[in-house]
Amino acid sequence: MRKKILLVFVIVILSFMGLSCSNTTVGKSKFSPYYFYTDTNKYLFEISRYELSKLITFDKLAYKGSYYGDRRMTKEDFENIKDNRNVSGIPSIVVPQVGFTLRSLNMKLYPTNTTIHRGNDKFDANQYTRISAFAPVFILHISKDREFYYVMTEFMRGWIHAADVKIYSQVAFSGIQQMPFIRVVQDNVTIGNVKYGIGDKVPMLSEDDKSIVVLTPDGSYTAVEKNNSFVSGNAVYNENLMKSMAESQLNNPYDWGGKEGYRDCSAYVRDLWRVFGADIPRSSGLQKLVGKKLLDKPKSEEEFYAVLRNAKPYRTLLFFKGHVIMYGGMEDGDYVIYHAVNTLLNDDGKKVVISKVAKNKLKEEKFVNIWKRVIRVSEISPLISPELPKEPELIEITNIMDKISEIGSYSEKEMAGHNYTTQKQN
Repeated sequence: MRKKILLVFVIVILSFMGLSCSNTTVGKSKFSPYYFYTDTNKYLFEISRYELSKLITFDKLAYKGSYYGDRRMTKEDFENIKDNRNVSGIPSIVVPQVGFTLRSLNMKLYPTNTTIHRGNDKFDANQYTRISAFAPVFILHISKDREFYYVMTEFMRGWIHAADVKIYSQVAFSGIQQMPFIRVVQDNVTIGNVKYGIGDKVPMLSEDDKSIVVLTPDGSYTAVEKNNSFVSGNAVYNENLMKSMAESQLNNPYDWGGKEGYRDCSAYVRDLWRVFGADIPRSSGLQKLVGKKLLDKPKSEEEFYAVLRNAKPYRTLLFFKGHVIMYGGMEDGDYVIYHAVNTLLNDDGKKVVISKVAKNKLKEEKFVNIWKRVIRVSEISPLISPELPKEPELIEITNIMDKISEIGSYSEKEMAGHNYTTQKQN
């Protein structure tokens, strides 16, 4: 008996109430690794050799004083990893391929698996960020050894393992992004042999009272019983849910760039807010540019804590140079903060090693003087999630990818009209 599943053809248009997001330009330099484009979908068509070479070569590491794994990095090491970027192999016009990540994986500055560090291998200078499973990627280039793709995502660009990407047609790629979806609200949630974490988005094919059917990154689909590890669509902002998710991360290791699958300060904040449909930037430096500003560098302790007393818990972010903290309101007359942090200076001027996701009470733990290092306090405005259509179309699926392709933003005929051809690497 042939199965019928539900496919809802819908493009969700959200109103970002004063909040920058993944389709909004943020950042000073077009070639910053944290710059993200006004319309990422323009890369469905082409990018010039000049622009791509600038993107690939803009960020640099110095080999002098660095370690390459467990030994000193040599100039030859450095030249070899730079050469693997294959910049000379970029054609004059590049027509990107598109696809989705098959699992959660690391994004790198250079196409190498070897850690580059300055003496502490926990801080890999080659680690950009962690990319979630089923993340859409625009494949712009391939490394000389053919093991890495240079890709652009909605919030970051860099090198990822080619074997961890499933390539789709451009039409199917656009169609998948228009589908309804679920948001994961817990870590280590396995759906169809793929592990997801807080904030991850998984395209949904059907839903009834007891179960859902979701697409998997390889193009197949799987059914899963409904449970409290995910919600349909973006969650409507709820302070209790935010607190629950924030506290579920407590005591997880601090993880620079997410290399080991955990989080640093900005990833912690970003992933929590993704649950509510707010795709804020990845770095703390850009996160401070979004939302409603409550206070710039405070002039006094009194001014800072007067703002906190009236601030909204969990929606208020405290920014330092290179660090972000989420304010959690008051408990027993004390100010509570949540953050993924390596070290924190206390009121006695001593550096306290924390190295985990922590919940701190400022008075009790003698961190009151953090106000002296705050450079901005801002408030994030949550989104209001739209409801899915109540009477969606029931269609019979015999080839799921064919059906998904039907709802692509661009038809094959329209694509052919641009007369673009992909220039293959030798």
